[in-house]
Amino acid sequence: MRFDELPRDWAQRPITDPDVFEGVVDLIATEQSRSDGATYLLLCHSNLRLLQPICLPDEPRRVEVGEVLDGVRLLLAEMSRHNVHDVVMVTARPGSVSPTPRDRDLRAAFEGACRAAGFTLHAVAIAAPTGVAVLPLEGDSAAA
Repeated sequence: MRFDELPRDWAQRPITDPDVFEGVVDLIATEQSRSDGATYLLLCHSNLRLLQPICLPDEPRRVEVGEVLDGVRLLLAEMSRHNVHDVVMVTARPGSVSPTPRDRDLRAAFEGACRAAGFTLHAVAIAAPTGVAVLPLEGDSAAA
């Protein structure tokens, strides 16, 4: 789904709703971030409606998973102080939406950081110039 196909009431729905998830990711992940590379944390209210998207850019070079994780840990610690405990992760990058080893490593690292910080990771997606794909969470066999 493209962002311009989102239903009018998308903002009142959980962003993990399969009828809106890919469109919301397409709306948030900019063309520039897909070209340069970035990691998005989509902070959610407890009802999983979008609270705030946060972009951690990779520029000016491809950032290593460990560096991304350092920023994520600090951000999660601060957000937990504000009673935010629900998050979605999006990897924006060039190429196709087919998962790469880095995508899998980043997801695994992010899952660990969420567990350690008391967050629930509800969904993971890849946003590439060609579209958006859901990356199933560990143990999931279906998309968001």
